Amino acid sequence: MALSYASNAIFSKARAMYGKRLKENDYAKLLGCNSVPEILSCLKGYEKYAPMLNKLSERDVHRAQLESALKQQLFQDYESLCRYEVTVGEDFSKYTIMRAEINQIMNFLTLLNGGNPHEFYSTLPKYFLKVSSINFAALSNTNNYDEFLNALGKSVYAKLLAPYKPKNGEHVDITTVENVLLFHLFKTVYEIVDKTKGAERNALKKMFDTNIDLRNFTRVLRIKKYYKLEPDEIKKLLIPFGSLKAKQIEALCNAQDSKELFAIMQQTMAGRCIPRLEYSYTSEIPRRALYEESHKQMYFSVNPSVVLVAYHALAETEVDNIIHIIEGVRYGVDAEKVKSLLIY
Repeated sequence: MALSYASNAIFSKARAMYGKRLKENDYAKLLGCNSVPEILSCLKGYEKYAPMLNKLSERDVHRAQLESALKQQLFQDYESLCRYEVTVGEDFSKYTIMRAEINQIMNFLTLLNGGNPHEFYSTLPKYFLKVSSINFAALSNTNNYDEFLNALGKSVYAKLLAPYKPKNGEHVDITTVENVLLFHLFKTVYEIVDKTKGAERNALKKMFDTNIDLRNFTRVLRIKKYYKLEPDEIKKLLIPFGSLKAKQIEALCNAQDSKELFAIMQQTMAGRCIPRLEYSYTSEIPRRALYEESHKQMYFSVNPSVVLVAYHALAETEVDNIIHIIEGVRYGVDAEKVKSLLIY
C-alpha cells in the first residue's frame, strides 16, 4: 500500500510540476527582455519561480545571483520529489549532490590553473554549502594542489584525485581529472540503476546509456576537430560506460572525418535519434536527445524512478534555457541566435 501511494504521489506531483514549465510564448517574453533585472521581473510572474526569486531585488540583482537562485530552486524541487520515491529516491538525491560537487571541483581546478583560486567562493552557490559534506568554502583559501586535497578532507574525491597532483610548474590535467570524476559519477549511477528490476531498470539504463553514448560521440567529434590524437589516445578520453560496443567505439575513433563519424553513429541504437533532432551545434545533441526521451517518459512511464529522473532532466534543461537567455542579454547576443539554443 505504501509503495502504491508513493508511486501515485510522485506521478501526480512530477507531472503537475512539469505542467508549470515555460512554454514557447513564455520564452518569447524572456527573449524580449533587455536586462537581467527585466528577466528577474518576468520570472517573478511565474508561480514556480516566484517564491525563490521574490527574495531578489531588481535594483541590484546581478547575473550570478539570479543563476544561483534558479539552480537552488531546481535542487529543492528535485529533493522534494525524491522523498516520494521509496526505492531509489534517496540514492538519486545523493547522485544529484555528487554531480554538483564534481561541477564545483572542476570550477575550482580551472580557477587554480588560471592562478585565481581565491575567486572560487564568489562563484559558489551558497545554498550548496548546506547540502554538501565537503567544506567548499575552504577551497578559496588554498593556493596549490596539496592544499586542495587537504581541503577535500576525508571525502572520496581526495582519494580519487591524489594520484593526479601536477609536477612543479605544471597545470592540473583538467581532462584527466574530469574523466576520473565522471567515471566515479557514472559508476555510482549504474549501481543505483542495478537496484531496480525489469522494465524500470531497462528504461533507466536506456536513458543513461544513450546520454553517455552521445556524449562520447560528440567528444570524439571535438577531439578530431581540435586535436591530432591517435585512436588509442582518443579512447582513453571517453566515458567507459554506455551501450556502444568495442567495435563501434573503435570505428568512431578511426573515422577519417565528421561525415564518416555521423554515418557510423547513426547506425547505433543511440545514434538513430540524431537525424530527427534540431540542433545548431553538435555539442547540443546529447541534451536534446535526453530531453526528447525524458519528455516521453514523463507522460508514459509507469515507473516512479524513471519519472523522477525524467523530471530532473526536463527541469534542468529549463534552467539551462533561462541561463542561456541571461547570458545572451549580458553579452548582447541576437535574440534569434539565443532562441536557437533553447530546448523545449
